Amino acid sequence: AAAPPLSPPVVPTCAAAMAYTVKYFGLPALAEPIRLLLHLGKIEHVDETFGFKEWPDIKKTTKWGQVPVVIAPDGMEMTQSKAITRFLGKQVTWGRQNLFFSKKLYPCDARLAFQVDEMIDAMEDVRMKIVPTFAIKDPAEKEAARKALFADGGDCDVLLRKLESFVGDKFVCGNTLTIADIWYYCVLNFLRCGFFDGLPKDYLGKYPKLQAIVSNVGSIPEVKAYYAKKDVKQEPMYSVFVE
Repeated sequence: AAAPPLSPPVVPTCAAAMAYTVKYFGLPALAEPIRLLLHLGKIEHVDETFGFKEWPDIKKTTKWGQVPVVIAPDGMEMTQSKAITRFLGKQVTWGRQNLFFSKKLYPCDARLAFQVDEMIDAMEDVRMKIVPTFAIKDPAEKEAARKALFADGGDCDVLLRKLESFVGDKFVCGNTLTIADIWYYCVLNFLRCGFFDGLPKDYLGKYPKLQAIVSNVGSIPEVKAYYAKKDVKQEPMYSVFVE
């Protein structure tokens, strides 16, 4: 019997299997780890993007009034970006493709899985420090507030320095690629992609280990191939992903 569509292998063998559908803005933001994991797992998927003008109508159709939303092959609506990322991390295997060397991107080991979750949540603390700046109406004041967050001693700088002290030289947790590396790669690049007016695009230079993690993930051939297909003239925020 064919494997259940909700647990696709690394390379799906059932050609008739339906695809996952990812619904999100055309931005490299909260859905980006999900998109990248689907690509790395060679899991069939459709990327449905929309703009901010369409959002009010789309919002009414979602479970929690939020995106990203992923529709599974059986029609189940999946929400909450971190939960979806963990789900996909349990499906996607990385490394030499045999039972001994290959590992799931979401660790089976409970201790390592906790560390992965902890470090992802800690990175979310950085992002949440920026959220209140969207309520600042004056553009100059908004930019100044964001610059202050990333200046030496600013709230985001303090958190990023803490993360810098806990991550490894090549990977966020342990000695292998996990969903934490995928999450950091996407979030740290998003912070410097130009979406946040006033946020220094060169901020990452102060955190060499975080910068090394971004470079490490970006150097993976499958990741490079994925972003090489982006037309940065049409989607300029992806330019930092193809450096």
